[in-house]
Amino acid sequence: MFVWEKGSLNSEQEFAILEKDSVLLVACPGSGKTRTLTFKIAYELSRLKSNKEFVIAITYTNSASEEIKERVELLGVDTSQLWIGTIHSFCMEWILKPYHLYSDRLKNGFKVINSFDSEKILIELCEPYKDQKITHYDCGILAKTDSFYLTCLDTRKHASLKKILAKYFKVLEENHQIDFEQILFFSYKLLIKKPVIEKILCKLFPFILIDEYQDTKEIQYHIIARILSANKGDSKTLIVGDPNQSIYDSLGGYPMPQNELEKLLGFDLKPLSLHKNYRSSSSVINYFDYYKTFETSIIAFGTNKDYPSTITFNYAISVDNLIEEIARLILYNVENLGISPNEICITAPQWIHIASITRRLIVRLPDFSFDGPGMAPFSRDIENFWFKVSRIALTEPSPFMYVRRLRWSKEILNELESAGVDVSSTTTKELLKICNSFEIFETDGLDYLRVFFDKICQKFKITLHNFPMLDEHYDSFFASSEARISRLIDEGNPSIGEVENFRKVFRQRDGITVSTIHSTKGEEYDTVIGFGLVDGYVPHFNDGNGLVNSKKLLYVLASRARKNLHLISERKRNVHSYYAPDGKLPTSHLIDYDYDYSIV
Repeated sequence: MFVWEKGSLNSEQEFAILEKDSVLLVACPGSGKTRTLTFKIAYELSRLKSNKEFVIAITYTNSASEEIKERVELLGVDTSQLWIGTIHSFCMEWILKPYHLYSDRLKNGFKVINSFDSEKILIELCEPYKDQKITHYDCGILAKTDSFYLTCLDTRKHASLKKILAKYFKVLEENHQIDFEQILFFSYKLLIKKPVIEKILCKLFPFILIDEYQDTKEIQYHIIARILSANKGDSKTLIVGDPNQSIYDSLGGYPMPQNELEKLLGFDLKPLSLHKNYRSSSSVINYFDYYKTFETSIIAFGTNKDYPSTITFNYAISVDNLIEEIARLILYNVENLGISPNEICITAPQWIHIASITRRLIVRLPDFSFDGPGMAPFSRDIENFWFKVSRIALTEPSPFMYVRRLRWSKEILNELESAGVDVSSTTTKELLKICNSFEIFETDGLDYLRVFFDKICQKFKITLHNFPMLDEHYDSFFASSEARISRLIDEGNPSIGEVENFRKVFRQRDGITVSTIHSTKGEEYDTVIGFGLVDGYVPHFNDGNGLVNSKKLLYVLASRARKNLHLISERKRNVHSYYAPDGKLPTSHLIDYDYDYSIV
């Protein structure tokens, strides 16, 4: 049985871990949620009664999966019976791959189309409708249990979009492809058509953990619920999240109320909470507490509890002077408050603001480094085989990276074996040793990876055209990466294609982070600087439930900060040419909040 040292967890965390019944756990920001999940997984792994059983953990992102699995491994627990990943990966691994023969649409084989190729198809299909101002951005779909629904809020475009998507689905079918939303839809349909599948799976999974349940889509609840309910309550679950951070409403995510969850599952959930915030100062917590939409108590409990936080709000600055204001705040935090640049995050509601801000800040503050996830110079398609190889190619051997690189090595060997390559004589450690021995002197990132990939092919005697999956992934990786680099160069990043910039993608956070509010969820920084907080972005002018959703966005933004928080609603920001020609006011929540801000 897995045990931990006294004092490793607080009483709320221990209670959630030791609870034998199924639990709905509401965890406030900074409450040690990931630590709790890590220990819970380790505990449940130690309670398995058969080597044929698995602990399943469903996470919202692949990065969250990696972090949690790594933490479990560092606890010294055997993870061979742990499966952790996103709902899409779960459906592929446990439903579609083993049971696709029961689906008329999939029985002749299928492959998952990557986002780059999907976008290319949609761009072409949208071309005849450009007079209606329809682009591929309007073609978002949401899978539900009965069909696919358009996410475009402009109903005037719906008739044309339905025609476009009908053609899109036809192209995918002819190519034996499915996209990400179809992974969920066809998985659900298989469970309905063949109930024996869920009966088999429920016996394999005595415990299923669901992280970030507030971002879960309706069809995802139904997929997991069918598997859990098939075991009539004997399979247990821990469903964890924070309804106050439900910011993926536009993508179909929402926190299903407890009574609806219980009705769907067919058994009761024990409601528990993590109230203690170990991250932020009392001042920061008191500030973001105002933006709660779901009532729960949050108690400052960490080492930053009594920190004299600086919290500012600037709605007088013009968009033309925004760079100077952000630069001033960065210098103030570094020089006056002693904040490390690595612990500063600049964030905004949308990606459209991030690239230009990063470029201009690099010029304005040449002595500082900036790290923006949107600045990744190559395709980050986690399902692409060559992306998985690039993780090893672009990271250096080190004790810190060893466990992670070993896991990546295992994934690569498994993928090669699935593709039909003979890897029987190669262990994960041997593959790492082989990769570490490559000497490559290319300075261009894509050229470097081409040489690395060629050496892998030579080692395993792979002729790409003989292995269709590897060949297709290779072409897709480089086509999407070249397009990405071209765009970033056009946006003013002439050296983005250098291999050193490629290496930064997998390096530990280095420099000031620039990202969207959505992408910072789950992260934390000493100082957070948020801009673009104007009506039309927060809430977005197309958001039908904008006032509530914008409150959640501000809650997420403010709760990332440990010590200091700076909010900016710049003037003369044109949200949309036909919506806000004269610029907009700050989001109404900031106007209505009667807070005594600091002046710096």
